[in-house]
Amino acid sequence: MFRSVQWKLVLIYTLIILFAMQFFAVFLAQALENYYLEAFAGNMETQGLLLVNFLERYLDDTEETNDIDSLVVEYSRYAGINEIMVLDAFGRVISTSNPEKEFLGQRIIQEEITRALNGIRSEAVRLAPETQERTHYLALPVRSGEKNLGVVYLSGSLEPIYQTLREIQVILLTGALLVIGVTVVLGFFLAKTITVPIAEVTSKAALIAHGDLRQRVTVRSDDEIGRLGEMFNYLSRQLEATMQEISTEKSKVETILQHMTDGIVALDRDGQVLHVNPTARTLLGLPAGAAVTAEVLEPLFAGETITDITRSGKQKTRELTLPSQKIILAGYVPFHKEDEEAAQLLSGVLIVLHDVTKERELTRMQQEFVANVSHELRTPLTTLKSYTETLLNGALAEPKVSLAFLNTMEKEIERMVRLVKDLLVLSQIDHKQVRWQKAHFDLGAICREVVEEYRLKYKSEPRRVSLQLPARPVPVFVDRDRIKQVLINIIENAYKYTGENGRISVCVEQAAESAKITVTDDGIGIPPEEVERVFERFYRVDKARSREHGGTGLGLAIARDIVAAHHGTITLQSEPHKATTVTICLPLSAHKEEETVCVNG
Repeated sequence: MFRSVQWKLVLIYTLIILFAMQFFAVFLAQALENYYLEAFAGNMETQGLLLVNFLERYLDDTEETNDIDSLVVEYSRYAGINEIMVLDAFGRVISTSNPEKEFLGQRIIQEEITRALNGIRSEAVRLAPETQERTHYLALPVRSGEKNLGVVYLSGSLEPIYQTLREIQVILLTGALLVIGVTVVLGFFLAKTITVPIAEVTSKAALIAHGDLRQRVTVRSDDEIGRLGEMFNYLSRQLEATMQEISTEKSKVETILQHMTDGIVALDRDGQVLHVNPTARTLLGLPAGAAVTAEVLEPLFAGETITDITRSGKQKTRELTLPSQKIILAGYVPFHKEDEEAAQLLSGVLIVLHDVTKERELTRMQQEFVANVSHELRTPLTTLKSYTETLLNGALAEPKVSLAFLNTMEKEIERMVRLVKDLLVLSQIDHKQVRWQKAHFDLGAICREVVEEYRLKYKSEPRRVSLQLPARPVPVFVDRDRIKQVLINIIENAYKYTGENGRISVCVEQAAESAKITVTDDGIGIPPEEVERVFERFYRVDKARSREHGGTGLGLAIARDIVAAHHGTITLQSEPHKATTVTICLPLSAHKEEETVCVNG
């Protein structure tokens, strides 16, 4: 209970009042005691001196002893003195106010009497032998000139005085208890005016510590407690605003970390994993809900331990090749914290993972593309150069030789023209420079037109082309010439890789929201490991046979880009020495962006 500030304040106030009352009571009691004792002693001395004046002439005349007795008795009765003794010059009792005591004629030896016999006034306070009460004794010499006639010995009980003092002490004690009681009550209410706001601040602070930042205290006064409440409310508002700002920033950071395309792995200086975002889990091949530890990450960093990474404190970048054949560019960025002396201490390392697999693959494809273009151009140019030199060196005079050379040169030039045209088409598609002439056409009619052209072109070759069309037209929103180019490239490939008496089937089908063209041949087929690469530029499954037929290796790449520009898909399935199927899916209706262009046009 006394751990409470309220009870401590009450106890302190009570002790202060108690100490003040005790100090006041002791001081007052001492002052009253001195006052009463001095007053009693002064009164006794006055009465004694008056009696000394009366007895002086009686003691000088020894025959008037009886008069002394009556004087002492009467004087003791009216003076309020307990006992009066008159002693002669030899210290013998010659008269007493208490005749019952057998002191007459006896010598009384007391220090104060002895001093009085020598002419010196003397007094003492001691317990009376008979009553054991505190008694004041006063011995006054009776003198006549230089002659000592006797002593007046007075004694008075001090018990009435001390009884009065005790009554005063009881009154003071009663008043002190009453004052202490009132002090306790007032102190309780006074302390309550202090402790209640403090208790409210404490309870509100506890709620704030548990996350409820909307707590406010009621300000009831304009004193220090009131200002404390106002400052608490100000602190609460500031804390709420700060926490909201921190929460907003944290939400932003979490959103960035969760949705950024780069992987983030945060480690402390001891190598413990602090955070791994979903992209990092995907790049590193880690399960979504599994715990990530240093032991799990360490094998992925090509022999470099997590401790080496976190303790180095240097920013660096390295390239990692994961078991999944992904190429990851890992950037190590140390982050620090400041201590009390404003010195930077290494707090951990942030590992930024960037997937460069596609970039490296694109670089490889670009290098391969340049090499293929160089190769495709070098071969016919070399042929043209050699044939030209031969003709210039005299072969031109031979008509048959020169004619054969010119025919070959023409074919090589046609190959280069086709190559340049195909490269130009791809460049226009890549840079979105193609002017598409899209409109609604019957897909079956386009297919029929292409098939008929190839039947006429290859009528001398023993291959059969079949066409299956639906009973109703299949309207599609396409660029007619570009779609014809796609079909020409696919059917031409089928002719190239289908042997004699081979069969090529073209089928058109209509689904709910798309149209599908399927071109199937029973040619040599494509190995499974090369199916995914047939749409790459300059890629040939059978390079010798492609060059024999004048192929550039760009037909399927052009077909893929044209179909993609129509928001469609093209896929290829093949079984070696059995069949190859190319499937083209085109949307029946125009894309939303194309509809907007058509409406605006």
